[in-house]
Amino acid sequence: MRRLARRLHDDYKLPVYVLVDNDPWGYYIYSVIKQGSINLAFESMRMAIPDAKFLGLSSRDPQTHRLPRNVGIKLNDKDIARAKEIKGYPWFQKKEWQSEIDFMLKSGLKYELDALANKDFRYMTKEYLPRKLKDKDWLD
Repeated sequence: MRRLARRLHDDYKLPVYVLVDNDPWGYYIYSVIKQGSINLAFESMRMAIPDAKFLGLSSRDPQTHRLPRNVGIKLNDKDIARAKEIKGYPWFQKKEWQSEIDFMLKSGLKYELDALANKDFRYMTKEYLPRKLKDKDWLD
């Protein structure tokens, strides 16, 4: 799948946006698409998409989109440890990413994309994604 996305990006100049949950695991999935896998370093240059943008839920989106606090999920010990680990990765050193991870850790909550359905089952496709794209509200 990553190789196909890379080919579409390179051959047709299509932008790549990564839509994942607001948790350390979603951040890591994004980083694998953007930077490549640590475990497959020899393949990373062929499959990574350095221009990919993180369009997934950010830690501030629940406030921006007025999601009820009860749709957040408490971070567990594994989530916290993983967040601290990826915070040290070189590709997460931009101040925006440091702030994003810090905000999630401070709130103690993570959010799945399904949380947007609390507003309306079409909220993600009719409002959330069009607004994020129009406002260029992504992390890089």
